[in-house]
Amino acid sequence: MMFIGRFFFFAFSIQKCIFAIFISIFFYMKLFFDSGATKCDCILLNDNGLYINHYTHNGINVSYTDDSTIGQTLQFFQKKIGQPVKQIVFSGAGCGNPSNQTRLGKILTALFPQSEVQVISDLLGACIVLSCHEPSLVAILGTGSSACRYDGQKIAEQAPSLGYLLGDEGSGTYLGKTLIQKYLRKELPDSICTELEERFQLTPSETIRKIYREPAPNLFFSLFAKFLAEKRNEPVIHQLLLHAFSDFFEMQIKYLSHFQSYPLHCTGSIAYHFQDILREIAEQYQVHIGNISPSPLEKIKISGIQL
Repeated sequence: MMFIGRFFFFAFSIQKCIFAIFISIFFYMKLFFDSGATKCDCILLNDNGLYINHYTHNGINVSYTDDSTIGQTLQFFQKKIGQPVKQIVFSGAGCGNPSNQTRLGKILTALFPQSEVQVISDLLGACIVLSCHEPSLVAILGTGSSACRYDGQKIAEQAPSLGYLLGDEGSGTYLGKTLIQKYLRKELPDSICTELEERFQLTPSETIRKIYREPAPNLFFSLFAKFLAEKRNEPVIHQLLLHAFSDFFEMQIKYLSHFQSYPLHCTGSIAYHFQDILREIAEQYQVHIGNISPSPLEKIKISGIQL
């Protein structure tokens, strides 16, 4: 009986140790969220900031997304992780606004009460991932666009992006909006108009309805980025792209002090898939292009991140 008792005590002790190790491993994990309007990546890191795994769900732009929808998206990630983590850094669209930071921070803290939570702008997150803490220019060209000068520790200067209604030059929304303007004004060749209408089930009246009567017109405009990539060699489309990226440099990159003195690192699907045109325009402005990554996730997979 004494032997059996010692055996069960030993087995119980081993089980407690395994459980403690399991909990400690997860508790020293970190989460880095990278969110735009279209999608949100939740990246699981070890204590040294090296990539372990990631999960993807609907995007969050805190300026446009309501609290209920934000909560539902974050609950998806909470269930996927399934354990407490040490630190959470949420880098997202709309998070440069202090009130949005506070609002999102409260939602994260309610879902992850044992974690240290920090909310930063998607642009600062891109700086941390792409620049290796070296002074540089950093830009996001995805559904929206933004650009800044980073001093190695903080954003020293940021160009006013103004959002999809007034700015977002060079973004997927901007490219799509320019294409639709040309479509509605009948400035596109008949072959391109026909393909647009058949592929996206468009008519001029239906297009106007989608823009002014349905929610999130920025996402509607961004749908056409893939079409533009496929048609990039068509003269009218090539000129559209050149003008869109020139507008980005004119309105955002040239705004930054000594913009020709730093490398320009870019992230986002638009920067990545149109990098040939982006490099062409950068050369005209005498700007050296550094890293171009489709998303911070891809860079983190390779080299990790120091939060």
